[in-house]
Amino acid sequence: MAPNVNAICFLGVSLPRLNHNNGIKKMKKVLFLIVATVLFCVAVSCSDDEPGPIRTVFTVNTPMVNHMVDAGSEAVIGIASTYNKLTLDTVKRTASLELNYNTGNGDKQLIINDIKATPNGLFYTLTSPSNSQFSGYADFSEGGSMRYRYVTDDGIRIISTIPEVFFRKTHSTITYDDTTATSTSESTMYQFTINPANQIATIEVMDIVHAKDLKDFKNITANNVPITVTPNGFTISGTNLRTNAKYTFYDFSTGSSIAETDKYPFKTFNATIDLVNDHLDATYMIGGSATVVATGKTYPD
Repeated sequence: MAPNVNAICFLGVSLPRLNHNNGIKKMKKVLFLIVATVLFCVAVSCSDDEPGPIRTVFTVNTPMVNHMVDAGSEAVIGIASTYNKLTLDTVKRTASLELNYNTGNGDKQLIINDIKATPNGLFYTLTSPSNSQFSGYADFSEGGSMRYRYVTDDGIRIISTIPEVFFRKTHSTITYDDTTATSTSESTMYQFTINPANQIATIEVMDIVHAKDLKDFKNITANNVPITVTPNGFTISGTNLRTNAKYTFYDFSTGSSIAETDKYPFKTFNATIDLVNDHLDATYMIGGSATVVATGKTYPD
């Protein structure tokens, strides 16, 4: 996707609707392209012949998933696909949001124009002086994410997130069934790509080492896994889930290579995805030989 940049380096970008099976890798590339273009505009003049002020305002229309509950009773309303529009000024460190939602009474929109965008690199914390019920962030680094939390005038608490809910800061302990040995990992990432229409998810476990079988898995993926919506997020519970797994191996003639296998199903997979507190608890079995217990969050402290 090629962004359109006009003569004053104003960037208006509409993200394409994502294929849910593409996972976070496609979102990484798209968000990184947006930021790379913005930073290029900051670094150079838009025209050598007619140098002018450089604008660092850009707009992103992002496909999101709205998780909705009654703010008073915590009763679950449901989940739905939507688009939100974020306009960010990286110089003034301000932003505005058009938040779209539908709780069954027609399409509605909440517009917040006075957002303070506090940067930490390419990560922006978003707050609003006029709306204490709103909080959020937009991360434009590679592997970035967006998530907003707010309460509507009619008392609906909405957490709006990109469909790829991932946890990059995790602790995973792996126990093997025929030995007392265990191994641990601090680098394994977990991604749950949510399909609101069918209430299913794609599970992807990335960068995990199976020490007993000597396999360094780049990812293990299971598709079309049913989810249950809870007041704080989602739960996933499945047995004998077919997977596609990619792992690295060394061949003396070709060097390191990637192989694929379906021999490592998730015999069980149980996870609680807490969007309110940004927390993951998961227990699952890879094949019949390794049980994993994992906890994590989206970002480190």
